[in-house]
Amino acid sequence: MTQVGVQTNGMSPAFTKRMALDAIQAAIGDSPLGAIADAGGGWGELTLMLAERAEQCVLLDYAPPAADALPANVSAVQADLNRDWPLESASVDFAFSTEVIEHVENPRHFLREMMRVTKPGGHLFVSTPNNHSLASKLTFLLRGQHRQFQEQCYPAHITPLLRCDFERMAAELGLDLLGWHWSNYDTVPKLHWPIRGCGRLFSVSMGVLLRRPTDGEKLTDTELN
Repeated sequence: MTQVGVQTNGMSPAFTKRMALDAIQAAIGDSPLGAIADAGGGWGELTLMLAERAEQCVLLDYAPPAADALPANVSAVQADLNRDWPLESASVDFAFSTEVIEHVENPRHFLREMMRVTKPGGHLFVSTPNNHSLASKLTFLLRGQHRQFQEQCYPAHITPLLRCDFERMAAELGLDLLGWHWSNYDTVPKLHWPIRGCGRLFSVSMGVLLRRPTDGEKLTDTELN
């Protein structure tokens, strides 16, 4: 049986970490991060960047790094993110997941778990390949497949998502959708020449910043960016 979704040696590009930092700035500015979770954190590039600003970090991954390779305030937990996460409910102030949700079988379960471990009033940031870019649309027109979900991306990338999917999931879960973040970097398919541009049409990845409302708080209609 083919094992799909798992990518044990994956590393997120630099722009996904910049997107996460931009999301933090939009959400809480320069305030301390408190406790964070990095779901599918891989080798811990993002986690280590945030560890200096956070009180406590949990890195969840199918193949997490060794504990002795991490700072004292970072714990690594082995987890199959297709299943229930081995974290207590409402235990983190900010949950991150960069370029991971496209690897899981059920994005709704993934986002439910991400929300569950986040405290009321806390934030969530998720990034994934941007299927709205011109390059992805051209690939779909010519090949009938999203750009980063072609055969060479399988079996790691298995679940393509659109903005409307995140909007629907946020509404289903009662999450505030605070705004979109873009990699502002892309390349010409096959040729790999950098494309000068920004925003939805010229970004290889997109990110969404969400907030879990406090109990009894009304969902807002505010959407930034």
